[in-house]
Amino acid sequence: MDVGLASLVTLDDGTRFDHPRLLRRYAEKLARLQRELHKKVRGSRNRGKAKQKIARVHGLLADKRKDMLDKLTTRLVRENQVLVVEDLSVMTLLRAARGRGRRRKARLNQAIADASWGELLRQLRYKCGWYGRTLVIVDRFFPSTRRCSACHAMGPRMDVSVREWTCPACGALLDRDVNAAANLRDEGMRLYWLMAASLPPGRKAPAVIKASEFEECPPAA
Repeated sequence: MDVGLASLVTLDDGTRFDHPRLLRRYAEKLARLQRELHKKVRGSRNRGKAKQKIARVHGLLADKRKDMLDKLTTRLVRENQVLVVEDLSVMTLLRAARGRGRRRKARLNQAIADASWGELLRQLRYKCGWYGRTLVIVDRFFPSTRRCSACHAMGPRMDVSVREWTCPACGALLDRDVNAAANLRDEGMRLYWLMAASLPPGRKAPAVIKASEFEECPPAA
């Protein structure tokens, strides 16, 4: 499964789960409440009430987001024995926007925070343990987006706005997210079988397998 912003989750079979975009849906209401807050006198009771209104909206968004992720992760874990995701450093992705292009970076940061990738991965981890499933976490530097899932040739670096690309080696037309999910599946299952082969007979694979446990084993060509 590829985690993204165009679609929150894309599976290797092409199934997509939409990004909720809650901040965008409630942007007008939050902006109105912020304007009302700035009109209130500092330290006044009315200013405190205005702050509470804003806090309640953010609380509502957090509840909606958590409920949506809970339903999604439960479905994914129940329907699959092994799930494969990319190791994401969300805090690195949310680094402060500076210099040229800072407005675009600020919007990207807001979209990443709204998607709540960290909570998605957290829920997958503990639910795989609950349901006896396995979550394989592929190294974050694995070129899932740039590698052609058909012939494994490496394509060019692409801006996030590029949603489709053509493999220069085999000519296959590739959807960015589906291609990434297929590459993650192949690499994740390679790691899964490496782990399974190293276990004693009858021993089940652990709930979480990380690529860092197999540093001596290079990715499949």
